[in-house]
Amino acid sequence: MEKSRRRAASNRGIEENTLAILESFCEHDSSHVHDDRLAFLDAVRFASIVPENGPPPTNKMMEAIFEIMREAKSLELIVVCYQLLCELEKHFPRVYLSNGEDKQVPSSKTAELVVFEKAWLPFAVGSDVASNDKHVAKKGSKEPVDAVGFHLLLQNLCELANETESSEPKLEVLAKMVLFQYLVYIFEADFLPRNHNFLENSDWISLRDSLVNKLMGSRRINYKDLTKDSLFVLCNLSVAHTPTECDVETTEISIPDVIDNDSDLAFALALSFPETVKCTLKAVQKLLEVMMELDLSRKKADTQGLTTRADGARTPVVELIMDELSYDKDLISPFLQAFDNPRLKLEIIVQYIQKYNVKPYTRKRKSADSQGEAAVTGFFKCFLNSTTIKGIVKKVGAEAVQVLLAQVLQACMSIPKEKLLEEISDLKDDGERSPLVHICKNIISAFTKLRETDEHLQILPIGKEALFTAASVLSSKS
Repeated sequence: MEKSRRRAASNRGIEENTLAILESFCEHDSSHVHDDRLAFLDAVRFASIVPENGPPPTNKMMEAIFEIMREAKSLELIVVCYQLLCELEKHFPRVYLSNGEDKQVPSSKTAELVVFEKAWLPFAVGSDVASNDKHVAKKGSKEPVDAVGFHLLLQNLCELANETESSEPKLEVLAKMVLFQYLVYIFEADFLPRNHNFLENSDWISLRDSLVNKLMGSRRINYKDLTKDSLFVLCNLSVAHTPTECDVETTEISIPDVIDNDSDLAFALALSFPETVKCTLKAVQKLLEVMMELDLSRKKADTQGLTTRADGARTPVVELIMDELSYDKDLISPFLQAFDNPRLKLEIIVQYIQKYNVKPYTRKRKSADSQGEAAVTGFFKCFLNSTTIKGIVKKVGAEAVQVLLAQVLQACMSIPKEKLLEEISDLKDDGERSPLVHICKNIISAFTKLRETDEHLQILPIGKEALFTAASVLSSKS
C-alpha cells in the first residue's frame, strides 16, 4: 500500500512538472508554443519511456499529448506526438496477456487477460448517449473521438480517394490520416489479446467489451457504411498510391530537423505525404482485418452458445465486402491487390466464387472440431468442367475470374504449409504431399479449362504471371 502511494505521488509530481511546461501557451499566444510543446513531449518521454521502470503517464498527460497532435500546426509535432503515443501504448498497454508480470503475449495457453479499465482512451466507448456529434472529429477538440467522429475521419479519406486534390490544406489532411492510423492502432492493440484469450479460453464477455465491437455495435453509426467506406478507400486510394510494407505501429515520416518557413514545410509535406497515405491504407486494411476476425470469433461464440440476445445480429463483414464486389466488379482487382492478408483474402475469394457457382459444392469438414472447411478444395471444384466455368464467367466475367485465380495462388503461396493443408481435403486422393504443388496443378488446369470455354479468350498479364509462377513451382518440385 505504501509503495502504491509513493508511486501515485511520484506520478502526480511528474504530471505537475510536465504540464507546467504547457502553461505558456495555455494562457496566451506565446511565440514559443512550438518549442514548449516539444519540451513537454520530451519530458514525458524521458520520465516514462527512457527509464527502465519509468512510471506511466497520467491521464491528463495523455490527454495533453493527444490534444497537441490534433491541433498541431506543425508536421514535426504531429509526427512526434503520434510516435510518442504509440511508444507509450507499447510500454504501458491497457490490455495484455500475461503470466505474472510479463506484458508480452506468451505462447502458453495459461496466459491471463489483464485489462486496465481506468486507463485513458482516445476513443469514447460510452458515446451512444452523447448529444454532440460534430465536435468529436474537429481539430482542437479536447474530447476523445467517438464512433461518429471515427466514421467522419474515414469519410474524409473517402473524399481524398475521390479527388485528385483535397480542398483542405495538405497538413490538415495529413493530420487526419495520422489520427486515423493511431485510432486503428488502439483498436488492434485492444482486440488482439482479447481475441487470443477468447480462442484459448472461450471468454466471450471480454471480447464483447473490445473497442472494435463497441464501434461496430454503436447505434450512432451504420457499421455497414463503415465497411463500405473502408472498402472504397482501400480500392480507390491505393490505385494512385500502391501500399508498401509498412507497419502502422512503426510509421516514420522523414522531415527536416528544423522547419522555419513555408518552403521547408512544403518540402517536408512533399516527402512525407505519399508515405503517410501508404500507411493510412495499411491502417484501413487493419481495420477490416480486425472486424473480420471479430466476426469469425463471434460465429464461434454463437456455435458454443456464448452469445445472448443482447449481442444482437450483424451481417458478417466478409458478406458485405462480397456484396460490394458483386455490385461493382471493377473493385475486385484493386481490392485484392491492396488487401494482402492471405488467409482472409482466400476466405473472401472462396466465398465469392461459391456465390456464383451454378451448383454450389458442399465442402466437407475435416473433423467435428474443425471451424473451417476445405476452402481451396471447394474453390477448385468450381473449375472441374466447362458447364460450371461458363456459368461463373457469365456472372462474374472472364477477366475477374482470371484475377481471382491469380490471387488464390498468391494467397496460398503466402500461407504456411501446415495451415494450407487444412484447406485441402482431397490431397491424399491426388497422391501429392506438397499442398502448393497440388494447388499449382489446379491453377494450370483451371486456366486450361477456362481457355477451352472460349478459344478467343485473352489471358491477362496477371493470369500469365500466375501460370508462369505455377509452372516454375512444378518444375522446381519435379
